[in-house]
Amino acid sequence: MDKDAVLHDRWAFAPRFRVVRVGEGRRGIRLEEIYWAALKDMSSARGVSVGAVVEECERRLDTGGNLSSALRVEAMMHLRHEREAARARTGLKAVQNQVQACPSPCFALSDDKRLIAHNLTFMSFVQSRLLRLPLRSTAQGVRLSLDVQFAELVDKLKIEGSGPATVGFVIGVDEQVIRGRLNAVLAPLLDRDAIVGFILPG
Repeated sequence: MDKDAVLHDRWAFAPRFRVVRVGEGRRGIRLEEIYWAALKDMSSARGVSVGAVVEECERRLDTGGNLSSALRVEAMMHLRHEREAARARTGLKAVQNQVQACPSPCFALSDDKRLIAHNLTFMSFVQSRLLRLPLRSTAQGVRLSLDVQFAELVDKLKIEGSGPATVGFVIGVDEQVIRGRLNAVLAPLLDRDAIVGFILPG
């Protein structure tokens, strides 16, 4: 484990005592930093103060219940809901839907160099530029490579604010090849790296 990861873990576990305004009163609460961070995220998402989140949690608390424990559960429930929402917006099906919705030739390429999604316009593009390719051909026989290393492209796209990257590509079927340019963006996948490529006219 690197030094930054160790420091981050120590930060997350470090308890901090805070006095929070709750309604007309104040509450002194001790929580680990990771829970304070989650409560702050909750308050920002709802457009209220951390104190308002605490007050809402306190109202639901049974008489004599432990507020700190309840806030930890509240924070974990928030993170769980966030994760479920992220899963609904990501995954292979989400990538396939985005690729299918694109009116221009488009595909998704995973880190193992497999085409994991493509649209009909992409196959029409390939068929129109290659000879002796049956009209019913599928993407299974299509080989696709980029002018840059896949990992290098992904690292570039992960830089905040970098925007799409324009790179060259080669598509091969048997001995025939097509060369061109595309705009690449990261695919919305949580479990692996992949890019979505939008082929540029030319």
